[in-house]
Amino acid sequence: MKRAIILGMMAMLGLVMAQGRTVNLLWSGAVTGPTSDVGGPYGAGIEDYCKYANDQKLIPGVTLNCTVRDDQYQNPNTQRIFEEALDRAKPAMYLGYSTGAMLQLKPLINEVKMPTLPASAHIGLIDPPNNQYMFLPVSSYSEQVVALMEYINRTDKNAKIALVVNPSPFGRAVVDHARRAAQRLGQSIVDVREVGGGNLDNTALLRALDAAGAQYIIHQNVAGPVANILKDAKRLGLDKKIKQMGAVYTGGADLIRLAGDAAEGFLWASSYYTLDENAPGINLQKQLAAKYNRSADILNSTNYTAGMLAAAIAVEAMKRAAQRFSGRIDNETVYQALIGMNGPNAFKPGFAVSTKAGIEIDFTRTEQTGAEGLRVLEAKGGKFVPVTDPFTSALFRQVRNP
Repeated sequence: MKRAIILGMMAMLGLVMAQGRTVNLLWSGAVTGPTSDVGGPYGAGIEDYCKYANDQKLIPGVTLNCTVRDDQYQNPNTQRIFEEALDRAKPAMYLGYSTGAMLQLKPLINEVKMPTLPASAHIGLIDPPNNQYMFLPVSSYSEQVVALMEYINRTDKNAKIALVVNPSPFGRAVVDHARRAAQRLGQSIVDVREVGGGNLDNTALLRALDAAGAQYIIHQNVAGPVANILKDAKRLGLDKKIKQMGAVYTGGADLIRLAGDAAEGFLWASSYYTLDENAPGINLQKQLAAKYNRSADILNSTNYTAGMLAAAIAVEAMKRAAQRFSGRIDNETVYQALIGMNGPNAFKPGFAVSTKAGIEIDFTRTEQTGAEGLRVLEAKGGKFVPVTDPFTSALFRQVRNP
């Protein structure tokens, strides 16, 4: 009891010491340019959660100054924005975006000891070297793809699978892990193709994959290119022959809006709740979208949810830093707060599904994935519904570092 009282007094002292301060939080990402269908809603989620945090005084006595910058999916722009922020704003935390830019910034982020939550879920960001300050809010792309392969294996042994990935480090992130998983499961990767956003006629691609014997196509991309492939598969009658599925940024309401009824039956790996579910984070998302006059497309986007989750983790880490370190909120104290976000101190904002242990978001010094649970969902009747309970992929942990 005495220890609890002392800890409580220290927390109160920390919040008192934090009074009247402004703390900077930076996000840069593709508001325009390639993958902006992800970046636009993601940035909006960060903006709106930051406004909410200030309105509700989630960090007592502290005004959060959230800077949202458009890097146009250009790595040099991201580098310049980050370096300018280090010189001028000294943010306590950085919310990043693209895989390419995050891989490029990884050594600098480690050098300046800046806790970073990227939108990219490339597993290489949290693998050595220079990985100490990177944290993935949700499961990696590779784990999502391997989980889909495990799902296929539940009912179809020795399946023949094609990978269709974005022509970038983001798309290629999953290929090696998928090959290793296929070898363990007895599956065949019959082809790997790279497809960007200009894929208006996919006839040749689909004919080639069909000729190669593909029974399944797993996408690692954003929703636009996937929607075009689904529509062409339906036009060619291949939708009955080849099952299609993908990692987190391929699916959700964005895919259904773009592909229409061609999305029916698409399988989607995601750690996030859908807008149809009664979860605290989703309910907050609806409230904030209404309050800040967001369009229906933004409200419905899982990428809006993802941006809110990243901002929520950052705000919570800052709040805990103020409580633990006498009001001091900077990159060092926020890092300590993040790696202490586990066990009874895990964070549960209600944007992502929980693991079987009931944990939504937790980090340690060596475990740098927040929401480790994910589900497989299927497009049915114009919306995605879960077809599995939340799980983590045991196979992914076997093939991650063979």
